[in-house]
Amino acid sequence: MGPEGELHLRLWLRDGRIASVQLRSTRPDVAATLLRGRTPPELKAAVPRLFAICGASQGVACRLALAAAAGSPPDAESLSSCSAEVAAEIVRDSSRRALLDAPRHLDESPSKAAVQAARIAMHWPAPEPQAESMLAQALFGMSADEWLALDTPATMAGWISAGRTATARELQHLVDGNACSPTAALLPSTPSDHIGQWLPEPGVDGGFARQPLWRGRPAETGALARLQADPLVAALLRDDRSRGLPRHVARLRELAQLLRGAQPVLAGVLDTPAGIGVGWVDNARGLLVHQLRLADGRAQAYRIVAPTEWNFHPDGAVTMALQGAPASDADDARRRAGRLINSLDPCVVCQVETVDA
Repeated sequence: MGPEGELHLRLWLRDGRIASVQLRSTRPDVAATLLRGRTPPELKAAVPRLFAICGASQGVACRLALAAAAGSPPDAESLSSCSAEVAAEIVRDSSRRALLDAPRHLDESPSKAAVQAARIAMHWPAPEPQAESMLAQALFGMSADEWLALDTPATMAGWISAGRTATARELQHLVDGNACSPTAALLPSTPSDHIGQWLPEPGVDGGFARQPLWRGRPAETGALARLQADPLVAALLRDDRSRGLPRHVARLRELAQLLRGAQPVLAGVLDTPAGIGVGWVDNARGLLVHQLRLADGRAQAYRIVAPTEWNFHPDGAVTMALQGAPASDADDARRRAGRLINSLDPCVVCQVETVDA
């Protein structure tokens, strides 16, 4: 286990089903152990380096929280620049997953075109004039506009069944109507409208960052939450209680939209009293919130509420989707769990263990 910690998922099997689920995390509270007591310049320098995954958006959230705490919240132009920084990170991250990880999930090697496109995505926004076209062809086998026009479950199913790219072939394995329990609620798609409803005061309820709740219950965040009002995504959600396919399609639709130049609001601050700052970003994995209290030039309290803690809450989306689900044997249970974990995309390793109940 590395310093970033792990997730541990234990499944008890009985009578052809997953009878019980236990999910625990060894992820450290980085904010409490490494960020509290630092000066603003130290925080700006440290935060992006502390996080190997989503480092850019972690840095953005930190800068926004510091600006708000200093009484100089960013103007509209600065917020737009922050959103663009987060959007570029989403393109890089989602492209890597679709172009390089998807083939490996299928026991395939990434194609030459996929590798070339992934290299372009690593430097997004890319200077190459054909960057968008090359990425779209490797991802979808067509232009981004053509793929976005597949806006009904039937047309999307046709693209998936054709299997022209590894991205499509991976989705062939995700249609699953066998989830037995309602899954976690989706966080609302506009973070600034709801963060203030559930975020405790700085220094209060130290365990909240590890097990966040919305309206007293676990919730899910990510591209699916952001695009829950999209007609195609909403239709897929009605048909697939497991959410595996809708999550992947939402992530790909968002990626296609960003390739076409969409400029969603992906960063912001809350109105807070002097000395307190809350900055948020909606990154590839979901809603990330940095909250701090400044006094005497240092962070007297610092809290980070990260997407993995939402999506892998012990009683949240993973547990609710697996509890009572069919599993013919241990291998089947691990496959089901692996697909679910992959669709939620934690920022650390998740170990899966099965036990005969």
